Amino acid sequence: MRNLQYYGGILMQRLHWLIFLTFLGAAAGLLIGRTMTPIYKADALLVVEGDSIPDQLASSTVQTDTNAKLQVIRKRVLSRDSLLDMAKRMSLYPTLRLPSGARDADAVYTALTHDIDITISSQKTSSNRDKEAIFLNISFLAGQPDQAAQVANELVTRVLKEDSDIRTKAARDTLDFFSREVDRLSDQLSKSAAAILRFKQENGAALPERLSLLRDQADRLQDEQAQLAAKVSDLEGQRDRLIRRHEVSGAKVDLDAIYPPPLRELARLKAQRAALQAVVPEEDAKLAALSAQIESATKALKVKMPAGADAFDQRLRQIEDEIFEAEAQTMATKEKVEQIHLDLSRIPANAASLDAMQRDQDNLREQYDRAIKSRAVAQTGDTIESLSKGERLTVIEQAVAPNEPVKPNRKTIAVAGLGAGFVLGLVLILVRELLKPGLRRPEDLTAKLGITPFATLPYVYTAADKAQRRRQRLMSSGAVVVVVFVFVILLGVLYMPIDLIF
Repeated sequence: MRNLQYYGGILMQRLHWLIFLTFLGAAAGLLIGRTMTPIYKADALLVVEGDSIPDQLASSTVQTDTNAKLQVIRKRVLSRDSLLDMAKRMSLYPTLRLPSGARDADAVYTALTHDIDITISSQKTSSNRDKEAIFLNISFLAGQPDQAAQVANELVTRVLKEDSDIRTKAARDTLDFFSREVDRLSDQLSKSAAAILRFKQENGAALPERLSLLRDQADRLQDEQAQLAAKVSDLEGQRDRLIRRHEVSGAKVDLDAIYPPPLRELARLKAQRAALQAVVPEEDAKLAALSAQIESATKALKVKMPAGADAFDQRLRQIEDEIFEAEAQTMATKEKVEQIHLDLSRIPANAASLDAMQRDQDNLREQYDRAIKSRAVAQTGDTIESLSKGERLTVIEQAVAPNEPVKPNRKTIAVAGLGAGFVLGLVLILVRELLKPGLRRPEDLTAKLGITPFATLPYVYTAADKAQRRRQRLMSSGAVVVVVFVFVILLGVLYMPIDLIF
């Protein structure tokens, strides 16, 4: 207890030095903080807003994950080319140059990445606990407050542009894709319809819908064949009876004389050609062959029909021509029946081909209908994005020039100077007392000389001693007052006006 009182008394005697060094340290801290280069930080805050139009009425075609989109935007804005372009346009870091005088691109890029901070954060909304509001905080550090705000706002502009570009490009790409898909499917549908039409035109006689008709025609032609066969037989019978009756009268019948064979052959060929023309197309090879035979027979013909024919000769020639026509019709009917049977045999294959082509066309039409609906949705989404009615970034707080720097922390430096001065004062007082020789307490006699005093006499100050002590106290007090006064002035000049502090 006595030691504490003794040291407390010493401290009180040297209190002016402690106060002096404490305020001196605080003033030094203020000066050091003021001389350090200030760094200002400007902040801007953006939020991701939801769609302005309810999804039940119309939805945007841009369905990207919000966090993923913000990460992409952040990477694009902080890309090397983007940052160097911004530094060049805004004349940032003009002192970072190579020995040649050119801008040091690597140093500028490194400085920008160090001074720019883009942070993505989320927060639960009060209206919906399960839904998070996503925020984007953009900050920039600079030596000038105006420059910090300008660069931060430039970054905000670039972020908003990237967000708009991503959404409008995605919506436009979606619309372009479905528009091309509609055009492609429409072209394929046209080709499919043309192919079906061409197939039906090429196989018109052997289409599935003609199956019943072809069968009826085949049955009818078979009946006609039987009738024609009976007609030929009847005409031949008429010819034979006519010849027999004529021979009964005593006249000899020479058919070659009445109807020369070359003329009969020419009549038979013409009858065949006339009958075939009714059942086969003009370009048929058989017709061409018959026409060539008729032309050759006509050129080679050297006989003429005998003159002076009586009624018997004319009737005989007529029956012969009718036989040729009936036989030609029989041949043409047989040709038609064979063609019908061929068409009937082709119908199953044609039906399978048509079914496959029709299925392909139905699939194409279904895809086309879906593409039309998707294109309509894409057009709505593109309109939503062009009008900025979809999910988008909006600015909550624009960056403004800060009033106070974030670095250095002058208050902390001043407090540190104040503490350092106080500690330095204590250390100096302690060191001075420890290094001061002499005996000042009865305890010193016992500790240093081993003598136990019986009594102690106080020091008697003379008038000169008292005057010297007054002068020392006055000088110390004056020094303390000067230091405090200087500290207050420095505080008002370097930190904050006195009227605002007090």
